[in-house]
Amino acid sequence: IPGVSSAGGGAVFGSGFTDEVTGMEFVFVPGGCFQMGSPGSEKGRDDNEGPVHKVCVDGFYMGKYEVTNRQYRLFDSSHDSGGYNKGHFFWAKRYSLNGDDQPVVEVSWNDAQKFIKWLNRRSGKRFRLPTEAEWEYAARAGTRTARFWGDDPDDACGYANVADLTAKREWSGWTHNCDDGYAVTAPVGRFKPNKLGLYDMSGNVWEWTGDWFDKGYYTNSPESNPKGPSSGSFRVDRGGSWRGGPRYVRSANRFRRSPGFRNNSLGFRLVLPPGQ
Repeated sequence: IPGVSSAGGGAVFGSGFTDEVTGMEFVFVPGGCFQMGSPGSEKGRDDNEGPVHKVCVDGFYMGKYEVTNRQYRLFDSSHDSGGYNKGHFFWAKRYSLNGDDQPVVEVSWNDAQKFIKWLNRRSGKRFRLPTEAEWEYAARAGTRTARFWGDDPDDACGYANVADLTAKREWSGWTHNCDDGYAVTAPVGRFKPNKLGLYDMSGNVWEWTGDWFDKGYYTNSPESNPKGPSSGSFRVDRGGSWRGGPRYVRSANRFRRSPGFRNNSLGFRLVLPPGQ
């Protein structure tokens, strides 16, 4: 994979494991360097995505999929990811977001930390949220294009669950000119993975990262394993969602939310350093 090198620690590209507590599958992402951010010419970009800068990360294991409702409910059996209505009336068609294999939503950054604390206590490991740099490195999987499949947003529907023609038939708004077959969240792993074997890195649900948000952080980010600012008011989430138009479903797109924020298009996946 261009731009992705091998890493030490005994783990190699293509290796992985299954967490015994939750059944979550993880794949190894070899360490390497990449160009983080988006160039000024990229359509839909925001000012906080630059300047493009070199970043190097150590290898890590990453969840093959987002954390699902079933997995999250092992921690919180009462959790309800809810649903989404076609309209505002009580008789409106309601789409469930609560299926066992759909990604968990309606979870805040703080909720994700509680889940991680529970899982680490049960498993004896040190799972965590990915850093923003780890997330983009893994999402790109060696690519330099706006999306891991290329630059054309209308090719999305083979690779990502996005705001598409299926959703447009129910709700108006920004849309990709393709049809992915899902009006709301899709069960994890229903679309093509990127070259690292990671699914849903674009679309389906936004994913929390561990970093505080700072619009200007890229101007002074360290090259090696950046972990974001030391403090802030918002946490970074990445990847776009089933409600996301083309500008949001790009590898470099950055979004920010309060650590206590929850909604129906925001979830998370985990990482684990080798040897943990």
